[in-house]
Amino acid sequence: MNNASTATPEIFRNFLPALFALAALAALAQAEEPDAPERVTPIAMGLKGKSFGDSYVFGGGGCKATSVSGKIPIEDGGLKIEITGTGGYWGVGLARGGWVRWYLDDYGPKGVLEFEVRGASGGEAFKIGVADSDTDGPDKPDMDYTGTVSITKYATVTKEWQKVRIPIADLKAAEKNLDLADCIKVMVANEGDPVPLTFFLKDVRFATRSPESPAPPIKLDELGYRPEMRKIAKVTREIKAFKIVDATSRKTVLEGSAAKVADHDKASGDSVWDCDFSAVKAPGKYRFEAEGLSPESFEVRDDLYDKLFVDLARFYYFQRCGCELDEKHAGAPWKREACHVGDTKALTRDGKETRDVSGGWHDAGDCNKYPPWIRFPVFMMLDLYDIRGAALTDGKLNLPESGNGVPDLLDEVQWELDWLLKMQIAEGAHAGAVYDRIHQSAAPGGQQAARIQEERRLLPPTNDATAISAACWARCARTFDAIPSRKDVAKKYLAAADLALKRLEADKADVKLLLTVAAPLYDATGDAAYLKLAKESFEKIVGPLKDDQQKSEQFMWASYDCSVATLACSQREGEGLRDQARALLKCAADRAVESGLKDGYNVPLWNTDHYCWSSSQNICKMGYYALMANRYAPRAEYVRMGEDNLHYMLGRNALALCLVSGYGARSTQIYHSIYGGSAPAFQPLPPGVVGGGVNQWESRGISAWPAKSYKSDPNNWTLTEPAIYYNAPILFLAGYFAKLEPAPAK
Repeated sequence: MNNASTATPEIFRNFLPALFALAALAALAQAEEPDAPERVTPIAMGLKGKSFGDSYVFGGGGCKATSVSGKIPIEDGGLKIEITGTGGYWGVGLARGGWVRWYLDDYGPKGVLEFEVRGASGGEAFKIGVADSDTDGPDKPDMDYTGTVSITKYATVTKEWQKVRIPIADLKAAEKNLDLADCIKVMVANEGDPVPLTFFLKDVRFATRSPESPAPPIKLDELGYRPEMRKIAKVTREIKAFKIVDATSRKTVLEGSAAKVADHDKASGDSVWDCDFSAVKAPGKYRFEAEGLSPESFEVRDDLYDKLFVDLARFYYFQRCGCELDEKHAGAPWKREACHVGDTKALTRDGKETRDVSGGWHDAGDCNKYPPWIRFPVFMMLDLYDIRGAALTDGKLNLPESGNGVPDLLDEVQWELDWLLKMQIAEGAHAGAVYDRIHQSAAPGGQQAARIQEERRLLPPTNDATAISAACWARCARTFDAIPSRKDVAKKYLAAADLALKRLEADKADVKLLLTVAAPLYDATGDAAYLKLAKESFEKIVGPLKDDQQKSEQFMWASYDCSVATLACSQREGEGLRDQARALLKCAADRAVESGLKDGYNVPLWNTDHYCWSSSQNICKMGYYALMANRYAPRAEYVRMGEDNLHYMLGRNALALCLVSGYGARSTQIYHSIYGGSAPAFQPLPPGVVGGGVNQWESRGISAWPAKSYKSDPNNWTLTEPAIYYNAPILFLAGYFAKLEPAPAK
């Protein structure tokens, strides 16, 4: 009795740790990690029309998949997959719009492939899954893998629509080599020996409520700061204090407190703490440290942005078309022979007319050339020259034209505008009109050509191309007229702009395009006829708008935004037109400032929808608007916003990623057909290239938050493809804030 009574507590003590462990495991199982906001990658949603464009079908060995011109038919609101014949094999591939890649690598245990299915008879069997891309870059093997599973494991197909959910983990288990970070299509294929069958799919998507992969918690300008700049780090982990440490001596040079500025920020979902270390002004290399966080490095130096400006400007040299890029000016990694030499005898799309349209800039990551998209680089380079002209000297950019007595930045502008003259029809029924573009897709398909020598053809003139070209010629003429060696060029540009305007008026072009042209023509010449047209057009556009919200929203997307900025900073009063232009530009700048103050990362977008294709341009052009307004209405907040935009691009963003190639500890990759790590590229990526940036629409599914919808993927053109108009706003900002002797005019 006594032995038993004493043994019981001893046994209990021996098993007590195990009991506690079991209880803890049970508690963990009950307290499953809460769902994160849903992320959805849509593949085939809201189906309309007769066929699904981004798809293909195949079959062989006895069976055949029904198609409409090679695409999957749409019937009864779904994709109709109809197989005839027996034996062999069949399959269909579904891609998202434009065959844009998507990413499932962090969709986690809650990630699923979802779709609805119904059969024509019921009992249909097939395999379904996902395939990764087979074009991963010049230094990677050309391999693709597909992970598919049988529908019968997850549902019995009936004649009624039913939703099916397949864990992404099952697709990965079916093919261990499947790269979930590089998905390109949904695959549907036969299971076993094919038999005739018909079934329908709709609402095909991937979804998850697993947590997103977090960005580093400390976000700052990864390049650094000039000594007198305001210096703010954004931290997304709760901290009370931080310190700045000299990277060489390891001594603490500043201790500070963190201030919470955002609680679940609308655009990023982050709670954000500001850490102000503006008091650190001594040149040197430093580390930002906070308890429990990995440190981040930065530098303080007065000429820190000078090289950045040069690299951003030299991007345009690397985009030149039809000329050799020699080693002296391009550098050994980027020298190449003249590309697209066939542009000297380019045909119109119908093949009936030939003209020399050689020269100009490649528009983007592809090598086509588009007049409608040139206004940002032309206006912003010229406006920067107005502000920093004394510092933007001949020889600054190491161009072939360097040494000609003309500032290099203006030489680069002239390279593009001289090409535009070749794109204009000089006489005849369409005199003044400008061809819309020269594009590879306009040429007959199936032709074999050497790399970057593909045939391109001219697409017919458009009012947009004509108006933007005219505006750029007029804006440049005003600057060139003050340079003795460029006065004749200025006259030539003015004549081309005037001819284009006559074409637009004869064609009864949209009033917004008329303002786009008339404003810089009046600024360049003072001509009363241009003033009259500009005033009338301005009133028709702005007069009906009821409030500043409407005015600023229309302004940020309008073709006339840079033209209005030109009027606002003009030496010509224009019978009150300049004051009207100043008020409109200031309206947009003020709204951007107000929006930036409300955003956790000080991003000046008043609508999260603006995190779209070209968001980097959208953000930085707000700084351009503000700094142009600052010329006639000085305001410290305008300058501060310009700085904030620059810091955003250099790493102080929700991604903690530098969005300029070759800069920062974490630098973006770029999609380009010549440079970088994309599949067609064959040269290294130069520094100073800017992609489109965060895009919550065409690359939906990366994040539940607009400000985080980005992957540094060199094969996703909706995120990382550069363009001449993406580099322009940050080029303006970098040139404005760089030291570049002498200092900018006050």
